[in-house]
Amino acid sequence: MPQEVDEVLVRPLGEVLARLGEGVAQAQQAMDLNSIATQTLIDNDPVLSEYGLQATWYHMPEVTLELKMSLALKRETVTDQSGRPRISKLSVLAAPYNAKVQNTLALDVQGTSTVKVRIVSIPPPPRPEG
Repeated sequence: MPQEVDEVLVRPLGEVLARLGEGVAQAQQAMDLNSIATQTLIDNDPVLSEYGLQATWYHMPEVTLELKMSLALKRETVTDQSGRPRISKLSVLAAPYNAKVQNTLALDVQGTSTVKVRIVSIPPPPRPEG
């Protein structure tokens, strides 16, 4: 199942973290769907059902990611109608630290940061009554 991979050099850090979270959620969903399919096969086979077999369920209670990145602070100034600066917006941009990025952007290893992310599963919120 080859897929084309777009190499993204610089992205807002929030977007990078959001994509990582989406990837973890997709992996958990794939494991859940596999368990559902397995249980359906068992339930639809009288011989397997007779033995009381149950599908195995897998769960990622915690995922820890450590990323070497080059981080930069970007300041955007919004001006009012008269052209005077009014609001200054700061955002953190992140670029992966790898050989291609290092050579393209002339980065120094001392200018990199380690971003550690811990994604933990939590119970769903209570359902509203009624």
